[in-house]
Amino acid sequence: MNIFQTLNWHALRRPGKLAACDRSRSFSFSELVASIHGIAARLEGDGVGFGDRVVILADNCIETISFLHATALNGCIMVPANTRYSADELRFLVDDSAPSLVLCGEEYAPLLAEALAGMADPPRVEEIGSYCATPPAPAVAEWRAARSYEQAQYGCVSTEDVAMLIYTSGTTSRPKGAMLTHGNLAWNSINYIMESELRPSHSAILATPLFHISGFGVLHGPLLHAGGALFIVDRFSTDAVIEAIRSFQPSHIFLVSAMWVKMTEDPCFLGETFPGATFVSTAAGPLSEERQEKIRARFPNAEFGWGYGMTESCVTTIKSQRTEELEGHAGTLGYGWRHVRYRLVDEDGTVLDPIGNRGELQVKGPVVFKGYWNNEAATREAIAEGGWLKSGDLFRFDEDGFAYFVGRSKDMVKTGGENVAAQEVEQVVIRCPGIRDAAAFGIPDDHLGEMLCVAVETTADADLTEEAVRDFCRAQLAGFKVPKRVHFVDALPRSSSDKPQKFKLTEMFK
Repeated sequence: MNIFQTLNWHALRRPGKLAACDRSRSFSFSELVASIHGIAARLEGDGVGFGDRVVILADNCIETISFLHATALNGCIMVPANTRYSADELRFLVDDSAPSLVLCGEEYAPLLAEALAGMADPPRVEEIGSYCATPPAPAVAEWRAARSYEQAQYGCVSTEDVAMLIYTSGTTSRPKGAMLTHGNLAWNSINYIMESELRPSHSAILATPLFHISGFGVLHGPLLHAGGALFIVDRFSTDAVIEAIRSFQPSHIFLVSAMWVKMTEDPCFLGETFPGATFVSTAAGPLSEERQEKIRARFPNAEFGWGYGMTESCVTTIKSQRTEELEGHAGTLGYGWRHVRYRLVDEDGTVLDPIGNRGELQVKGPVVFKGYWNNEAATREAIAEGGWLKSGDLFRFDEDGFAYFVGRSKDMVKTGGENVAAQEVEQVVIRCPGIRDAAAFGIPDDHLGEMLCVAVETTADADLTEEAVRDFCRAQLAGFKVPKRVHFVDALPRSSSDKPQKFKLTEMFK
């Protein structure tokens, strides 16, 4: 089972239906499959084959979508690179994944050149647009003729073969390459199609980056595999998203919370309503109730949902689908999806009754990754006995089975003998007027062990002082949970998934 065979099924049954488009191009399902065949033929002609890695450094584009599906026909492994990486970070990814080929967008060629400078044996580099252009018909025909009907229809890979290496967020350390299999991606699509009841009549914009699992897993893959249509936004901006919603009128919209924060600060967005959308969702961080209300007001006919997941679980494992679920279970992220098992464990690994207890969430099922590339020690650390993936996150469940995020199991600041969950502090701080986002963290302290600090991003019109923020917290938190220091920053250091990198904050302010 793999994602190409589902796409090919739609190409055979609805060949002329729109599959994917951007501001200047559109591809029907049959045209998209032809593009995929062309890429597979080009890869084979260049000697890139089963198990070889191919790094892609580019903005969102149809070529990247085609390339991912071509891995099922060729057997190579796609490695999407974060376009926000520094040259040093990009070099680390290239060193670690050891690709045979790098496909690069023109605008990132200088960054790539800097990253590869001085390498003893640098990989081959090609411009992604020209490389993925459909080769001459005879070359594709020759490629097809060399394959059995089964290979051409269903691909040459097994469920357990690796399709992608996605380098994880690195909120506490260097990123690690998570190996996602063809089966992981296919089962993720099945989960989404069933839980979200996706249909060929549905459509969505893709504005989350394709170097992040939310770009591939939340709507892109599942919607295409349901026969729906995708509008590709090459790079997120509020203007680009507003224009995409206006022109494409999607039924489904997903943005991570950091993107929604920016949307709710754009007067153009706040001045419009978009009645065509039927489902709007978010993940990857908190949103104040005020911001949620602003979003709901823009989409009067849409259900509003939250989600939770990890790169290592092929994105979503917990999700809410209807606004009434959120209203009836305040603070929930949703419920565990079918085809995913979950449990809570305490610090000793003892399995807990999820109702009335809090513990680390662990998940198991066909969406759980194969392990970390070239890092068996990290894989053993991430997966408990029996194949349970450790989330590193603390949850609790109510009697209806709805899940509530408590905080990071390791994102605790031990100050003066008390354990303080950073998430609890952050949820209070972001409610302070004038604050856009916040990250709580600890720094070494001779007296307290760790000193609780918070770094904050403020809105343009904010007039805040450190003491004003601490006073706001003091009214809602126990004294030992009030940050001792408040650091005002222009922008929090962030990972590829827009999560604050707290190890960098600790280094900055210790």
